Amino acid sequence: MPFFSYQPVPETSPMYLQSFSAPHLVVLAVFAAAAALIIILRKRLAAWKCEPRLRLVATIVAVAFELALHVLQYLTQSWYDFLRGVIPLELCGIALWLSVALNASKSRKVWDLLYFWGLGAGASYVFANTDGANYDSFHFYQYFIVHGYILLTMIWFGAVHGYTVRFRTLVKAVAVLFPITIVLRLFDQAFSGEPYKFNFMFLISPPDVRTPLDNFGHGWGYYFAFLSLGVAVFLVAWLPWGLVGAVRSRRAPSSSSGRTRQAARETEAERT
Repeated sequence: MPFFSYQPVPETSPMYLQSFSAPHLVVLAVFAAAAALIIILRKRLAAWKCEPRLRLVATIVAVAFELALHVLQYLTQSWYDFLRGVIPLELCGIALWLSVALNASKSRKVWDLLYFWGLGAGASYVFANTDGANYDSFHFYQYFIVHGYILLTMIWFGAVHGYTVRFRTLVKAVAVLFPITIVLRLFDQAFSGEPYKFNFMFLISPPDVRTPLDNFGHGWGYYFAFLSLGVAVFLVAWLPWGLVGAVRSRRAPSSSSGRTRQAARETEAERT
């Protein structure tokens, strides 16, 4: 298969990319190393004068790979396949443009949505939903670079810029996403047949690769099970922030009372 082909790779092919195969594990290791370096060097990166330029370069590279993929789809696939790919209604596509907006604006409102919605891209990263494309194809590199950009943007703004997540952030992310998924589910259903076969956000059926969604049945039962899983994942993503906030709130009164007692002792000492 040509390097710049976007055609799905048959599962019977020896070059079909399996989740957690050697090439996939290499990508995950590189991502983990990049994330660890961002967290370890966060203070130096925050003070680095070229930090905005680095984010700009990363954004340009990610957008260039995304646009190149759409050109490739147009040249190598049918019109309807190209249409499915270019409409930015997949959660990963939405998360990409939210990442671009966050890097451009540093908006806290954008961060509130991206932190949770970007986890959809994270799930795709783990399960390697590349239509089987392996390291011998452009799609492989485009997929992991763009999805890596989304996840590393989340880590960057959390570690380097100190953006935080509150429970109301979780509520906001769910409240905005839920009506979008309802409308999109109806849209998918209206165009689920040939030749469109729309299945944005996998709200009609699971992706071709094996995921936990395979056990969720069909129809609206599948949709609500999928939605429940998404809310559960959001809760797990919020949990570390919630625990940190609880610990800090407990320490604050004790620290305040300690300072009060210390001030009282100093005042008493001055009187004597």
